[in-house]
Amino acid sequence: MSLQARFKFFFWTAILAVAILSLLPIIVPHELVSWQDKVHHSVAYGLLFLLAICAYGYRFTLWRIGVVLALFGLLMEIAQSMTAYRYGVPLDFLANISGILLVGIAYSLRGRRS
Repeated sequence: MSLQARFKFFFWTAILAVAILSLLPIIVPHELVSWQDKVHHSVAYGLLFLLAICAYGYRFTLWRIGVVLALFGLLMEIAQSMTAYRYGVPLDFLANISGILLVGIAYSLRGRRS
């Protein structure tokens, strides 16, 4: 199995995990800080973006991959708002986008050091 095929497998496994975890009822553990959930969103979507770049960056632009992941995040928030036990939060969507943007910026700057 090629490295690219492995990245595709990990990407789709991670997408499935995020979708399932986003829609399952959860018990929120004690948070150390009030914005801890936003950090989780940012890290999760940043990692999804990195996996997507490794899996599909040869075929699609960073912008296209980022927009598709942002739309996935928006759909997850909408789906959460349709359940009786979860709710969609606009700040969660912004946290998703922040993770995508941070990884996108870091990835874009990787070869620009002198």
